[in-house]
Amino acid sequence: MVFGVSARVLLSLCGVLLGAGAPPPLHQAAPAAKTAPETVGWDAYRRLDLLPELTPGTQTRQFSSFDRSGGNDDGFSGRGSCLRTDGPGCVLAESRGAGEIDSLWFTRDDGDVTATGDIRIVLDGVTVLDAPLQHVVDGDLGAPFVWPLVSNADQNSGGVTVKVPMAYRASMLVTTTNNPSFYHVAYRRFADGTEVQRFDPDDPAADVVAELRAAGRADPKPARPGAVTTSVSVSLPANDTSTLAALDGPAAISAVRIRLPDPAATESALHTLRIRMTFDGRHTVDTPLGEFFGSGLGEREVRALMFGMDAEPGGWYTAWWPMPYASSATVALANTSGDAVAGVQAQIVHAPDSRWSAALGPAGSAGYFTTQSRAGTATAGADWPLVDQAGRGRLVGTVQVVRNETAGGNERAYLEGDERVHIDGSLSPQWHGTGTEDYYESGWYFNRGEYTGVFTGNTGHRIRTDGCAVECDSMYRLHIGDTIGYTTGLRMGIEHGPHNDVAVRESSTAFLYTRTDVASRITDTLTTGVAGDRTAHGYAEGNPAEQYQLPAVYEGDDDRDTLTDDIRASRGPVTFRMAIDPGNRGVRLRRTGDQNAAYQSATVTVDGADAGTWLQPLGNSMQRRLDDEHVLPPALTAGKSSITLRLTPADGSPSWTAARYTAFSLVEPFTDRVPPGGVGTVTVGAGRTHAVALTWALAGDDVGVAAYRVYASTEASVPTTPANLVGTSTTPQFRHGPLPAGQTRNYRVLAVDGSGNAGPVSPVVRATVRGRDTSDVDGDGRDDAVLFTQGAGADVYTARSTGHAFGPKTLAHDFFSLDAEVPLTGDVNGDGRADILTFTRGDTADVYVALATPTGFGPSATWHDYFAAGDEWPEVGDVNGDGLTDIITFARGDAGDVWVALSTGTGFGPSVRWQDDFGYGGERPAVGDFDGDGRDDIAVFTGGSQADVYVSLSNGVAFVPSGWKWHENFAVGGELPGTGDVDGDGRDDVVTFTRGGPADVYVSLSNGSAFVQTGWKWQDYFAAGAETPGLADVDGDGRTDILTFTGGTPAQADVWVATSTGTSFGPSAIWHDAFGSGTEVPRPSLTR
Repeated sequence: MVFGVSARVLLSLCGVLLGAGAPPPLHQAAPAAKTAPETVGWDAYRRLDLLPELTPGTQTRQFSSFDRSGGNDDGFSGRGSCLRTDGPGCVLAESRGAGEIDSLWFTRDDGDVTATGDIRIVLDGVTVLDAPLQHVVDGDLGAPFVWPLVSNADQNSGGVTVKVPMAYRASMLVTTTNNPSFYHVAYRRFADGTEVQRFDPDDPAADVVAELRAAGRADPKPARPGAVTTSVSVSLPANDTSTLAALDGPAAISAVRIRLPDPAATESALHTLRIRMTFDGRHTVDTPLGEFFGSGLGEREVRALMFGMDAEPGGWYTAWWPMPYASSATVALANTSGDAVAGVQAQIVHAPDSRWSAALGPAGSAGYFTTQSRAGTATAGADWPLVDQAGRGRLVGTVQVVRNETAGGNERAYLEGDERVHIDGSLSPQWHGTGTEDYYESGWYFNRGEYTGVFTGNTGHRIRTDGCAVECDSMYRLHIGDTIGYTTGLRMGIEHGPHNDVAVRESSTAFLYTRTDVASRITDTLTTGVAGDRTAHGYAEGNPAEQYQLPAVYEGDDDRDTLTDDIRASRGPVTFRMAIDPGNRGVRLRRTGDQNAAYQSATVTVDGADAGTWLQPLGNSMQRRLDDEHVLPPALTAGKSSITLRLTPADGSPSWTAARYTAFSLVEPFTDRVPPGGVGTVTVGAGRTHAVALTWALAGDDVGVAAYRVYASTEASVPTTPANLVGTSTTPQFRHGPLPAGQTRNYRVLAVDGSGNAGPVSPVVRATVRGRDTSDVDGDGRDDAVLFTQGAGADVYTARSTGHAFGPKTLAHDFFSLDAEVPLTGDVNGDGRADILTFTRGDTADVYVALATPTGFGPSATWHDYFAAGDEWPEVGDVNGDGLTDIITFARGDAGDVWVALSTGTGFGPSVRWQDDFGYGGERPAVGDFDGDGRDDIAVFTGGSQADVYVSLSNGVAFVPSGWKWHENFAVGGELPGTGDVDGDGRDDVVTFTRGGPADVYVSLSNGSAFVQTGWKWQDYFAAGAETPGLADVDGDGRTDILTFTGGTPAQADVWVATSTGTSFGPSAIWHDAFGSGTEVPRPSLTR
């Protein structure tokens, strides 16, 4: 640990051992190379020259108020803002073991945090801060809690921060008196707390405060002897590059300064001029000039700790990142535009330093200064990738520019996007934020306007000016105390809008220190649900454990992928062996578990020695899968090839759950050349409406699989070419869609690791997409007409479609669905024929089913004995994409709950709440696969003058999010809306029938994240008066058609159909002249 400038630290740095290019084999001990010292406490700011030093034993994590359902309620309701409230107020963060709190951020009430009350921070059982939060961020407590180590909403444009580094040796606890609404707590966890000194609130750290207050105008790093400034003036022809400095090492660049002639300092020039750097032959920097110095919307005032931009005439742009090199460095400026730029001045400050020869040598402790810059159009449904970096390293800053070019609605809604950070292959995000301006530690869309701060800034905000078509923002953040380290790879993305649904252009630059080799390897994996694996690992449980199957999703990026594992839940001690690398420098034990119950806690021993307490405060009943880790101290693992672990659940804590344990041995860095294993045979899911669901086995790899590549082709051989790559997945599953009905594809899958090593490709599998079975009782691919007479007879009739008419009315059941029940149709057993269901509702709330047979429907049977009670609104659909129709009920009213019971093929399982904030009052629910992933989603139409349409998408275990508006003017007043894939693209659209005198039919097509069109009329006279319209694919062409039942007397009971052409509904025609009279209930129809 570093506690100041000391000879001991410098000797440690100079004494780093040179290592080989690969790790020693298992079971063969090797002398461990020394690792870099960790900066703790105020040294995070005093020793900025150590930013290149990589510390693989340290992890950076974040607690926050993010919406646990995957929606956008990241603090508005406060539901996710307290980990617990059973004692010391609202607990925001809690951890065991050594670490350091490095950054706290809050907002509420436009940035006034008075209502949050007091903030209390307890380290190692000692209270180091207990004061009103608003007073703290106003600086009323005095040093060290003064600006810029604290900031209020006026200083940070809507957010408040505390950046005082507060280290601890054994435990930390952060609480507030009241629910804080929106918050983040970023902290580091150390592998060893032996030398950590607890934070002293009486130390004013006056030198650090002075250093930070000079940010943006002076080098914050310790001065190096022998520093030299290389100055040059260059003129750059169009599409040309000029070298600013070519340097010899070992040395480090400590400053890069650029000055453009004032007329040339345009926004365009700052984008097309690119700074490029090469260190020891590695090209690591290629970045637009403006973003490199903190501003992506032209020349702006920037005063950040590690870079600055003086926007005054003749002002310089400066970056103070330490940029070491062992032998050589080149700094160049490239002009990628078609116009010449003359008179550019540059100054490169560099100083010799022999320590970098070893630190940057093979297996050395330091990383090369690196940027990742990218620009383009954000992809709907996917995070904007701020970082995607393999190897080892650390993230130290970001600059992001977002440009909205679509007018209308909330034109700054792109700021609703959350950041998510995944470290070393973890499928759970180690950081899950609450909004874009929140990540930049501001609030409420930067409600105090543009600003530049020591750590964060909103340097530019434009609205329809200076090349900004609609609304644009430029933002930056430095990660200094909260630098994010990784040993095998880092993946960081940020949403563009609340659901990645705002169409924007983005550009971004991430600042990192990187090495291409890796510093951890997977040495063992235990799958707890497999008996043979338990035996092989000596797995034993002190008390009998429960084993159950859990279909669930991860939080963050991967919350669309439902994965199923066998979970072992234990209340007694659990013991098992894990193989580790004898040359390890510590071990991280990763658990994949069920976080349905929060505050799972267990004491850990390694070969009988205390290894701390594994505490996981997080809990999530909606997205239950969680990868979390416990760091085992190097003193307990060094030189061993195997360890025996004992995990003893704490008294009073929930059952300790685990599906899998993985041992990551921290080792001497090595180049990964070993490809992943195979994925086995790919399985095609049973549900193939709109999409093909593929699953496969986890592939093994020595450092972890980074992604799976999925190839599809109409060719049987499926060449694994870029043209056939239809997607990648971080989990062992993929849903290929939307696809039109009848499409056939062949598939192959392979695994790839972060180093680009590809595993063997799977055998080919083949799948054909099916059409939706709404009421196809005979399984011929065409939906039929079904009639429930109800009343005393309770008969059921069918009229089968011939593709151009409905055939004879035929009795199919003689007692099914009584008066006031709600009859529906769907294929509940997956045999390709639509069955009939009826919901009794009321107090009995039974659900009866009669399965389709070749000649009618079989006997009715109770498939659920309490579902859709009272006046709830039942619906049917295949919500988990398994090919079986499930049942859904909307509580509506004041409750807003949505419950689901999945079909097993012989009954409906237990009812489970899939949404708790959707569909209120008299809003009209509907079901359809709106994103084309093969799983039915839910929608509600508000109707009336508001006429909004909200959607919540299925991820296979829940509907997420809640208030996602897909249309703001559809199904006005008392119009009757429904859903169906009217253009046959594999996504369900919305259709509304005005009925009455106009009898118009309007359509709005889904693009996967919205219903696009407004006022698009597809039929100008259909379903007049009080007729009963419906939606189904009656001609079997894969496009949903419209039909209407005129009702009335038996002689008047016609059925009219207008088939879809893909862009309209054709002319209407009578398909039956005696079907659905009086109070009889015809299907498919929108009547209730």
